[in-house]
Amino acid sequence: MIKIYALSGGRVEERERSDFEKVSRTGIVWVDVLDPTEEEIGWLREKVGFEMPSKEVMGDIEISSKYMEEGDSISINMSFVIQQKEEIIVEPVFFFIRERFFVTLRYRDIPAIMIFLARLRANRSYVQFAESLFSEILSIEVDRVGDRLEILGRRIRKIWKQIFVEQSQELIKDIAYYDELNITLRESINEKIRVLSHFVKSPLINAQTKRELKVLMDDLSTLLDYTSFYMEKIDSIQNSLLGLITIRQNEAVKVFTVIATIFLPATLIASIFGMNFEFMPELSWKYGYPYSLLLMVGVTLSLLFWVRRKGWL
Repeated sequence: MIKIYALSGGRVEERERSDFEKVSRTGIVWVDVLDPTEEEIGWLREKVGFEMPSKEVMGDIEISSKYMEEGDSISINMSFVIQQKEEIIVEPVFFFIRERFFVTLRYRDIPAIMIFLARLRANRSYVQFAESLFSEILSIEVDRVGDRLEILGRRIRKIWKQIFVEQSQELIKDIAYYDELNITLRESINEKIRVLSHFVKSPLINAQTKRELKVLMDDLSTLLDYTSFYMEKIDSIQNSLLGLITIRQNEAVKVFTVIATIFLPATLIASIFGMNFEFMPELSWKYGYPYSLLLMVGVTLSLLFWVRRKGWL
């Protein structure tokens, strides 16, 4: 599906493909492509010189696959983090910038792009350069990453207090989820910094957009520091949780060990008097049975008193 937005004079209008020749003569043209067909890719190639990247390239981590500059066009492959309940999705988006044309290619709804489009429709924005659209979308995504990290920080602090109250399986799952989210955000931030470091050096980008992107790079560097701090904090929580679980297990083992030790002498006495040798004087003794019982109870109580006095139980 292709949607065309014409930006001119502080207004944005959604136009049909049949109007492309008319709207492309003035202003900025944003072509938003969602899950394109072969026919739509051919139309883009013909109208704006867009070359469709393979899905393998869109998922590659090499900077040569993330940023390409050929002639008067710039191609950028950038991932966006989408958080849905217990699932963390990393969705690639392909940007193509050439003169007054700006193309976004994606395979699902991207919150940052949806927010940008809503703002564009609500506010009169004078956009002079196609790369300014990329800067605005990226600025929204950076704000969203910052918000996620802020929420993540609050939840990490909450879990830090919670582990001393309970050590449940759900708590362990939450810690693993937050750890994965933090790592995913960190990788996304690193990717954006690497791409922007090449983008701001391009002679095809105007000076104003370069200044805006350098500010975004500073913000991303700050967010990267937060992810490092949260990574250390999560490691500390995991180590503390492991220590608390180990202590609980040791306490349980200690209790069972003490109980087994206390009843061991009684078991030994019962075993001795339970032997069936022919010559055992106690077998014919009138008070042998109560004597053995009293002996077992006495030894057990004495050991129990001694263990309690030592503080082992």
